[in-house]
Amino acid sequence: MRIAIDIRPTLKKSTGIGKYTSNLINALAEVDLKNNYFLYSRKKILDFKRKLPKLPARNFHHAVDYFKKGPNRILSDIDIFHTSSYDLAKPKGSKFILTVHDVIIKAYPYGHNEHTISEVDQKLRKSLSEVDIIVADSYNTKSDLIKFYEVDDSKVSVIYPGVNPILKISTQVKEDRREKEDFILFVGTLEPRKNVDGLIKAFTWLRKNSDIKHKLYIVGMKGWMFENIFKAYDESEFKEDIIFKGYVKDEELRNLYRDAAIFVYPSFYEGFGFPIIEAFASGIPVVTSKTSSCGEIAKDGSLLINPDNYKEIAEAMLKIINDKDLKEELIRKGIDKAKHFTWSNTANEFLKLFIR
Repeated sequence: MRIAIDIRPTLKKSTGIGKYTSNLINALAEVDLKNNYFLYSRKKILDFKRKLPKLPARNFHHAVDYFKKGPNRILSDIDIFHTSSYDLAKPKGSKFILTVHDVIIKAYPYGHNEHTISEVDQKLRKSLSEVDIIVADSYNTKSDLIKFYEVDDSKVSVIYPGVNPILKISTQVKEDRREKEDFILFVGTLEPRKNVDGLIKAFTWLRKNSDIKHKLYIVGMKGWMFENIFKAYDESEFKEDIIFKGYVKDEELRNLYRDAAIFVYPSFYEGFGFPIIEAFASGIPVVTSKTSSCGEIAKDGSLLINPDNYKEIAEAMLKIINDKDLKEELIRKGIDKAKHFTWSNTANEFLKLFIR
């Protein structure tokens, strides 16, 4: 078969969809030596800043659209076309597969303006009307698609993504954890749905109502409407122990995951929740929301909390800190769960769709 994959997001700086796409094609290269893959991208001829990714195997080929002609003009005799974007029409004669990572504009529109919501909604509706198969990152996203867009249940396949390959899954509960200074870790974009202000309030309550001395490390770039986060920070009596790390590279992120005492992810809404499985793979206990896909992904491998209740978040953190047996139990469960989230599994599930 001749399979085309839209890799345009990989040419952008540090996007979640870009990383998803890169990991997918690299995993497909390891499990499929038979089919031919054509990686569709767009860039100007003299654009030297946007670099094409290295081809992962001999059966992979670049298909660069230098003049925005579209997939129909650049690709020929394609059997399957896959994209995670909503701006491309179905290529003629091919099976059209669309991955939908989340339905945030409908399920959690707070933080998006009306123009953005309307624009994304229209594009997604058009794509959904043309698609042959929809891939959802979670059953929660599948449920949202059925709820908000009335898609046919049989059209949607749930395929979980994998753990960032640089974060090798731990094999056991680590006895030699360095923890030069105890810290609680959060990883994610600073925006309303991540509930970072709620986490800061929980941390403040925790420090006021216990004798622990942990710091709070917040890793991630500023998104939009982040003012409430820094308002909560300014109002905290323990702001000196709240450290905003900003964006960090994978090597540093791996070390932060490895050395953290607890990972806390009190998000209001996620299409999947990559940081949860990254923490599982790194062998640290997790506190996360029982809502959206967070509860689905974490299940019994973490302590689940109501993200609207900052005291509940704080009490969950304190419970782990004070109970060594619970901490080790959560670490073991998290490691076991992380083993199910591999890009090899993801690629094999996609192959089943390709031949369906």
